[in-house]
Amino acid sequence: MNAFFNCFRPVSHKRSCVKVFIALFICCLLSFFLSACKKETDYFSYVSELRSNLLLAENDGLALRIYAVKKENPYLADGIPRDSSPRVELYLSAPAGDKDCTVSFSVDKQTLGGDMSFDSVKAEYYYSCTADLSDAEELLCTVTYGENSYELTAKTVRNNDTLSPKEVLKKLLSAETQLFTDMTDKYGFTGEIYLRLLYEDAPYYYIGIIDRNGNTTAFLLSAKTGKVLAKRQT
Repeated sequence: MNAFFNCFRPVSHKRSCVKVFIALFICCLLSFFLSACKKETDYFSYVSELRSNLLLAENDGLALRIYAVKKENPYLADGIPRDSSPRVELYLSAPAGDKDCTVSFSVDKQTLGGDMSFDSVKAEYYYSCTADLSDAEELLCTVTYGENSYELTAKTVRNNDTLSPKEVLKKLLSAETQLFTDMTDKYGFTGEIYLRLLYEDAPYYYIGIIDRNGNTTAFLLSAKTGKVLAKRQT
């Protein structure tokens, strides 16, 4: 206030007043730019398991599912995200699990594949390797099951209406603002996120929000609209 009244005093005081106003102006600018530079929390960076694509194929009693995934290592639902890398997971349902089974396919002109192990609990064959199929529309696979060889062209369940993983997470952020706010402090998000593309007559997304105590709030969302269809806490 004194600085303001100094403006009505002699010239020497007016010069001092100008300096004060310049200093105040600079402070205001700095405050504005610091506020503008403050980054919002990037919740997608806390996704520690991402299933971004799902491809399906069937042929002569064989059913093939292919997942494009990124999973943290070690894979722990403890609310702490870790580094992840892209992988391909293949699951094959067959009439029986008593035959040797192999799979081969090509990604970026590189031939991949090998022996598929049989999971007696899930009653299906399994194979995994390092590769990125997140943008794949289809994948031609050669499956040798016992004495026979089959060609299966697995096609993505996504279509033009399917939201991307980032888009569907934004939809959930809008619908569950309080949940994310409660789990966010000045250091960032205090949890990890599992985000999986599913298919059951139509594409869906599963999103699991996991806190540091291992508690999970799970959501099922429409892959077309991002609408929350179900919610469960465990």
